[in-house]
Order: sequence, then C-alpha cells, then structure tokens
Amino acid sequence: MTDARRRHRYRWPAIAAASLLAFAAGAVAWHAAARPAQALLLADANRDGAVSAADAAGRAEWTADRGAIVVPNLDDDREACPALGSDGERLGDDALAACSDGADEVVNGAADLLDMAALRIEPMRGLGSAASATVTVDATSKAMARLFVSDGDGGHDVLGPDDRIAADRLRSGVDLALEATDFARDAEVWDGFIDVTLTVRDGRAVESDRVRVRVAPLLLSHDLAPIDRLIVSDNGTGVEAAERDGYDPGAEAAPVHDGEAAFRADLVAGLESAGLDGRLTMYPTGDDRWMRDQFITGYASMPGPGGEPHLMTVLLRSAVVDPEGSTAEFPLRDAGRPVFSLLRGADTAAAQTYSPERVGDDEYNTLWGSFSSTGNVIVAPPHTTEDGSWPVGRVLYGSDGGEAAPDPAFVRLLEAQGDQGPLAVDTSWLGVGHIDEFLSFVPADNARGWAAVVADPGLGTRLLERLVEDGLGDQTLVQGIGTDRTEDFDMTVAESLEAPELLEGNRIAAERIDAALAGLIAELDLDEDEIVRVPAVFTHLVVEGYPRQEIVANHMPAIVNGVETGTGDFLAIRPHGPLDADGRDVLASAAEAAFAAVGGRIAWVEAWDYGHAVGTVGGEIHCLTNTVRDQSGTDPWWRS
Repeated sequence: MTDARRRHRYRWPAIAAASLLAFAAGAVAWHAAARPAQALLLADANRDGAVSAADAAGRAEWTADRGAIVVPNLDDDREACPALGSDGERLGDDALAACSDGADEVVNGAADLLDMAALRIEPMRGLGSAASATVTVDATSKAMARLFVSDGDGGHDVLGPDDRIAADRLRSGVDLALEATDFARDAEVWDGFIDVTLTVRDGRAVESDRVRVRVAPLLLSHDLAPIDRLIVSDNGTGVEAAERDGYDPGAEAAPVHDGEAAFRADLVAGLESAGLDGRLTMYPTGDDRWMRDQFITGYASMPGPGGEPHLMTVLLRSAVVDPEGSTAEFPLRDAGRPVFSLLRGADTAAAQTYSPERVGDDEYNTLWGSFSSTGNVIVAPPHTTEDGSWPVGRVLYGSDGGEAAPDPAFVRLLEAQGDQGPLAVDTSWLGVGHIDEFLSFVPADNARGWAAVVADPGLGTRLLERLVEDGLGDQTLVQGIGTDRTEDFDMTVAESLEAPELLEGNRIAAERIDAALAGLIAELDLDEDEIVRVPAVFTHLVVEGYPRQEIVANHMPAIVNGVETGTGDFLAIRPHGPLDADGRDVLASAAEAAFAAVGGRIAWVEAWDYGHAVGTVGGEIHCLTNTVRDQSGTDPWWRS
C-alpha cells in the first residue's frame, strides 16, 4: 500500500459523514471501508422503463413520485399450466391456482422477463481478485420474491441468498431480474414492498447498497374503461369437460335455457351499437349462468419499455365455498375454475383466496355464502374528495359487518392492495345481498366525469301512481310476458299500489337505499346531479326459518343491474313495465331520460326468462355477464 493510499484510508473516517450525506439517496452503508464508495445497485426508480444512472437518487425509498415497481408473475406466458395431473385426474383448486410463471425457478422466455423488475450492479473498479458479492431480499419478502442473474449469454440463472458473484463479473457490471411471485394478501403479514440488498466483500472491506421495489397492486377495473371482452355462460359445457377436451371461447355455443338466445342476440346488438363488435365471449360453467359471481377482473401494471405501462390482466376468483359438499381439494364454486384452466395465459394472471375454515360448513355457506360472490363487489371510478384522492377508483362491497359479509380473507386481500380503499356498504336487506342490485356507475357529462346509477323505488311508485291518475291503472303491471312466465301475471297497476308485499318491499328498499346513499354521498362527495335515479319496484321476501328478515328483491327487472360498455352505452334488462298513453314503457322511458340527462344511452336486453324469472330472486344483466376491460387508455396508477 502506498503512502498516498495509507493517507487516504487514514482520512476516511473524518469525511465519512459528508460522503454519506452526499450519497444518502443511494443508502450505501460502509463497514470497515477500504476504498471510496463503489457498491451501487440500481432499479428503475424513476419509472421510465430502463435502469440507468438517473435511477440513483432515492432508490432505497418508495414514494408516490419515485421507486421501482414489479408486477406479480402470476400469468402463464407459455400456457404450460395444466388442469389435469399426471394421473389424468383434475387438479384440486389450490393445486390449479399454484401454477404460474412465478412458481418455478426459470425465466420462461423474453415475455416472462418483461414481468420482472430489472436491477443492475454498476461496474466496480479496483476490486481484489477474491472479492465477491451477494444479493438478497429482506426476510419478510423472501417467500414472495426471487432473484435471477444474467449469465452473460442472454440467459438467466436463479440467484440464491448465499450464491456469490465473482469479482471479474462485478468489475464489468451485472444485470439482475427480480421476480415477484404474489400480491400482498394481508397487510399485517406483508405490505408488498421488497428490499433488495447488495453486499460486496473485498478482504476486510464490506460495502452494501439497497433498493426498494413495490409489488404492483391488484387494481379492480371500473366501468369507465371500454369492454374488451363481454363474457357469458356456456351452460351446455361442463367445466371438467372443458378442462379435459379444451375449449374455444370464440366458438358459438348452443343456447340451453329459455330466453338465452334472445339474451345473447341483444348483447351482440348492444355491443355493436357501442362500437364494440365481436366482443362477446363464451365461458363454460356447467349450467351456472351467474357469470359475475364467478370472478372479478382487474389488472396490475409496471413501467415497461419506453416507459409505457406493461399491463397484466388479473382474474380474481370468487371466494364462494360450494355449499353442496365442498371438500378440501375442491372447496370453491366449480365454475370459477376456468379462470385458471382456460383464461390464464400470456399477460393474463389468475388468483384466488378464501378461508379454509369455511370449507365443509354447508349450512353456513348456504345461508351466507352469497356475500362472497364477486357480484357483491363494484368499483367507483376515479375521483377526489375533501379527504383524499382515489385516482384508480374505490372498491365498494356489500356487508353489514357481521355474518352478512364477504369471506374475510378476500376482504383482506382487497385491503392489502392499498390503493382502492375498500368501503363496506350494507346490503344485508337484499335477498341475494349483492351491491349491484341497487347501484352502478356510468360515464357522465359532468365535472366528475361519471355518475352513480341508483335504484329508486319512490320514483317507481310515482310513475305507477301517475298511470292511475291518467286512467291507465287497469293494465297489468308486467307487459309482454306470457302468463306462464311470471307470478301475479294478472296484477294491475292499481292493485300493485296496494299489494302488501310491494308496499313493504318498497318501504324497506327506500329506507335502506337512502341510508346507503347517504354514506356514499359522504364518502364519494357526490352531488345530486351526479346521481342517476332509475325506477324500481321491490317486493318483500318472507322465507320461514331464514336468519335474515326484512329483506327484499326486485319485483320488476332491475334496470340498475346493467353493464356499462365504457363508451356511454349501458346494457340494461328490458323492464316490461306498464305503458303510458303513447304506448311507451314508463319504466324504460324514465330510465332513458335519466341517462340522457348525463349524456348516456341505454341498449335494452331481453333477459326476463333467462335471468329475472330464475329462482326466488333472479338476476339481471350485470349478474349474467362478466367483463375484461381495455386498460390501454388508463392512466398508470403510479403517475396518478
């Protein structure tokens, strides 16, 4: 060692504080240092889609403005995940969900690498020949993260916590890739942040550097984004048969039920009027037609090449435990499985979560399981309130905070994402218990850019009273439906205004909707001109021995239970209401006027037989469909 080198080493402690302050953004720690700071680990902290010297500042922290991001690698870029085991038997639900690109220790091609966060160890000069480095993730994250190191020839090798990178490689710089293998699912267990630490040892000198990477949150889609695929049930194809024989979602499936063909035809026409031709997609359910209850769609994204968002569609399976003989191997509603066995693929991920203790409790799941259906979850579009901003929207779900609530593991997952602030709205007064039975959202010509669509039984009653006043009360309440296809087929408009079950149903619904709306007005800062009120008629349900009383269902088809196309056209069930003096359906006319007031349009869909009249409470367009939405025009969440 030269005298100059000795003098430099001797002077180092005196200047350490100043050097550390100058390099604080890089979070470089020194222990028995023998040379100026060299260890420098970079990630895409400035979110421009590349790793460069511009990422040095602030790389060890994560803020709204700066910090690296990685999507969870839960897709299947090579479409290699099987639905059947090596013995030819169906994989259990958990085994089916366990497969993904992130489940192995391999970089599955260039597309797989795009789902990882690029890291780089900058070239280190003056290292001794015996120097080496390790790169590790923090203890809390190690079960959800994996590191790969470039082999220099275009390939990548998994990098374990004890694997050492030799000095000759460190001198020229080393490219790494960080893979996240899951979302945050419980914020108290893991918050979704990964700290990656580079440690370099050269003789007695030890240097370290750290970067922080956030796993992109699972963001549930709101309805202002245009529909990419509108999914309906193929009732004639069983889930297991599709898993064994393969399935073409673009093929036309034969209708099975009364009204199913008319339902599909009207959906196609509605999509065409919205400029969304060719978007209808089939999905095998084994005759479980309630598509919205099988899964809910969302996305995860990170900065990609050129700084453009790299998007991954995410399908979150419903947490409904099958109330008819659920087992540990097959606990969940079978029609949710195709999100893994058929829809998961390149840049399409799937996930599930549920509470195992509910498995096998058939009585509980029969009485309360419906609250875990994904039809009980919707998203208020982006907005700002006095208390904060929700730039990617806010999740709303139905719950009374007690038994009438979604699976707690499912709620914890939603809460752990951190960006959509899940808000519970009491839906315990509804027969099915789903929030979409009285609430929806549509684009609007107002400052907010959207409006809440709310079922209004008071408006429905006033419209019927006006018909009586105009001498039109003797017509039947339901029009255009055969007598064998509806209960109380001969009930007149005048009689409906005195029917005890409708009086009580409308009273209960009005009180509970007003209460829910008051909470939403406070939480979302809604003004009256941002609420689209559509007429509704509810009936009181009395089910002997049922633990929930004072519950209602939509007696007339629920217009609010529709699907916004994202282009200003709302797909809604044809209400078959009574007619005014000009022969127009008063329920449909009132809804059309309410939508027109905010710049929207309604495309009517026939679904009385296929949806509304099914079972005790039935369901409408939102219940019978699901959507994957085009997020290409959505502002990246990290820029919001």
